[in-house]
Amino acid sequence: MTRIKTIVLTILTVFVLQSCNVGTTGTWKDENIEQSLKNEIETLDIKVLEAVTTNNIELLKSIMSDKLLEKSGDNIGQLLEQASSVITTTDYKVLNQFHTKNSTTGIGNTIVSGVSGLNDYTVNYQALNEEMFISLLISKSGLDEFIVTNIYGNYPDGWKLNILHFGQYKVNDKTAPELYSEAKVEHENGYLINAANNMFLSSRVANPVNNFWQYQKEEEMKGFYEKVMKEINSKYKFPMTLEAIDSKPQILSIYPKGTEEGYFPMIEYVTNLDLKDTVKTNAEYEKVHSEIIKAFNGIEKNKDYVIYKAFSEIPNGKTPVPTYGFVKKLK
Repeated sequence: MTRIKTIVLTILTVFVLQSCNVGTTGTWKDENIEQSLKNEIETLDIKVLEAVTTNNIELLKSIMSDKLLEKSGDNIGQLLEQASSVITTTDYKVLNQFHTKNSTTGIGNTIVSGVSGLNDYTVNYQALNEEMFISLLISKSGLDEFIVTNIYGNYPDGWKLNILHFGQYKVNDKTAPELYSEAKVEHENGYLINAANNMFLSSRVANPVNNFWQYQKEEEMKGFYEKVMKEINSKYKFPMTLEAIDSKPQILSIYPKGTEEGYFPMIEYVTNLDLKDTVKTNAEYEKVHSEIIKAFNGIEKNKDYVIYKAFSEIPNGKTPVPTYGFVKKLK
């Protein structure tokens, strides 16, 4: 079975829920929201980002609702510390904003960004207030984008945070549906590994606001990913020995490796050669590359690099194993 390595994403959630009541809801989006209200929310959004980037617990607490303060307990410091590892600047762009008015409290709010666009989504939460506001902010870090979800309630003393969430919105400068769209084209072209790698990345950012968020194409994406993985598992068996090479290296795994320039295929394999003999291992790696592009159709297509890591033995995940890396520049 192909082993795909997990990408570690920072996904943190602080939220409060209460029992659902029945009522009616009216929602305004983006340019249909009164500018004076958007200005008021902007002030709070900036405070959230400032609190994260400066690790200012008291600033964040000052705009949190009592119920959120109660629910989060002593975890605010940990939340800020982890969030600040990916939210490193107060610069942001607004993805979408929604202003909601409910006939009563405690009802479920379902916010729909659209129904036919590639990246359309819904946000679901329970409204603690008759008047709510969702502000979805995008913070960019290299080829990745992170989404800060601020859901406010209007209290007698003003707008306060009820829900605060940090998650990854884009990986390799693409959303989950955009990666899915690319994967479908690659699959049609017979580039099975490329399709699998893109669907793996897609799955990592498929729910950028955790259970609150659902892309309109979510079930479609899941079904396609399952289909691709079934094809992978029926076609390839790992470890896979490259019999055409005298030293008989074994391919262990193929997965997308993140770099500052983007994500590229990473090939991990076991060599029977002495890793200290760089002349022989380099010659073997060149042969490995030739066999890889034969075995995995299209793996080098539209790529700047293919990355290789040779192991002296199959790693067991417990004891460190000597390795040596190679980068095949394609362009």
